[in-house]
Amino acid sequence: MLLADAPADPQMAGMTNVAGEALPAFGEANPQNVEMIEVRQEDGRLSQYPPPEKWDDWTEWDGKAWPKRVARRYSLVPTTCFNCESGCGLLAYVDKETFEIKKFEGNPVHPGSRGRNCAKGPATHNQIYDPERILYPLKRVGERGSGKWKRITWEQALDEIGAKMRESRQKRLDGIMYHVGRPGEDGYTNRAIQAWGVDGHNSHTNICSAGARAGYFFWGAFDRPSPDYANARAILLISSHLETGHYFN
Repeated sequence: MLLADAPADPQMAGMTNVAGEALPAFGEANPQNVEMIEVRQEDGRLSQYPPPEKWDDWTEWDGKAWPKRVARRYSLVPTTCFNCESGCGLLAYVDKETFEIKKFEGNPVHPGSRGRNCAKGPATHNQIYDPERILYPLKRVGERGSGKWKRITWEQALDEIGAKMRESRQKRLDGIMYHVGRPGEDGYTNRAIQAWGVDGHNSHTNICSAGARAGYFFWGAFDRPSPDYANARAILLISSHLETGHYFN
């Protein structure tokens, strides 16, 4: 909620936020923050985003502090979602006091996604700060399924993995297989593994969208469709409706 979006509250007079800054009255207009980018869809729906000229210092009420009215100042940093190879644009809301990322929202000036993201983009925040996130290599020290692990260094992990791959390659040429989900690097791992002589690649794309991408590639020499569906006058659909895909949800 923007600082000028709610009725005035006399109880707010003289209050400060967590940074010790004077907190404006609940309905006091803040001329720096009331203007939003307004995008009107063809069906009349409206979408609003902070304008780029305000990204260096953007102020909102802290939703998690509600009903306390605490103003938060953010730097909005453009970044990219890595939850799939679409690479949609995001804005990271960086708290100007703690320098911690508080949330992710769509980037309205990204040339591809244009601020329209699926739920996986904002969920990036949960991935970063998940208390069970694995931050370093772990090596199993018990029986499979026993849940016993020990922490090792990255150097040890790379050395042991490399040694096992080398041993397998010396015995047979097709003994190594690797699987990757929906990476954001879009092809680097494939090239690196293939340079080592490994062709046992498997991925989400192999079992999900390979057929669709092949069709796009044969039709237009690229494996990604144009993001400009909103301005299309005619769309040829084969199989499911567009709205069943996560790109449109």
